[in-house]
Amino acid sequence: MIHRIQMKGQARKFVLLTTWRSGSTLIRLCLNSNPAVRCHSEIFLKDYPAADGFKAYYEANMWRNLLYHISENHRLRKRSYNFGMKWIVKRFLYSLYYNPTFSAPWADMTTDAWKEYKHRDNLHIEKAVGFQLMYSQLNFYRPLKDWVVGQNVYVIHLIRENVLKLFISRVVAKETGQWQFARAGSRRRIQLDPNTILVELDKIINEREGIRARFQDNRYLETTYEAFLSDQCEESRKIFDFLEIEQSKMEFPKFLKKINPDSLEDIIGNYDEISMTLKGSPYEKFL
Repeated sequence: MIHRIQMKGQARKFVLLTTWRSGSTLIRLCLNSNPAVRCHSEIFLKDYPAADGFKAYYEANMWRNLLYHISENHRLRKRSYNFGMKWIVKRFLYSLYYNPTFSAPWADMTTDAWKEYKHRDNLHIEKAVGFQLMYSQLNFYRPLKDWVVGQNVYVIHLIRENVLKLFISRVVAKETGQWQFARAGSRRRIQLDPNTILVELDKIINEREGIRARFQDNRYLETTYEAFLSDQCEESRKIFDFLEIEQSKMEFPKFLKKINPDSLEDIIGNYDEISMTLKGSPYEKFL
């Protein structure tokens, strides 16, 4: 049974909507440096192991677990009238926003303790509550689309303007298995396929444009990873104004590190070949 917390004003619902390798973990942790904001991680990631995740929620109850595994059947999952999945997602989101015992989001991934339940110390001053949401999770959990639109959720759309670096970051993360941290000696040069690179970059752009169109009627703010790194104060002001939150200085987490060097020539083994392929294309400026 969920005990709904009594609040003077209901916290604003928001999502930090993006695609992987766009810097959303950095933005999320910076948002959480404001005590009036509670922003969870990728709680709809299929194998997300922490206590605040969707997986932990449905596995905690035998009937929810059974219903989830029936509803995630690939044929049912693609149907808009998948009532089982819609019910579980709706109940989970209700718990996230209104259950006072719902776990706080993790703040430090350097130890296994990040997976454990955490009490929410700022429970009574929360004014904006949200989570990281990947494009792919919108497609896997179709009820999420209706929820974002139907609840008029605030959408912070985080993009990475340099789609070439975005794509390279994905390739490196897949090859090294490192998604948040850099280890000594872990950097390596990679080979990109000149026959498919333009298609891959076009896919990223097309997916981004589709998201813009899908949520154009929501309360919507677009920000970029590059702008945030360039002027943290200005971009944080925009985000807090959008969420109608009193401003405070965002604090950068110390344990996150860039995985890739800034120079693409240092990481692309066949840089000259890729440079020739992108010459004259909209992506040449990202080299």
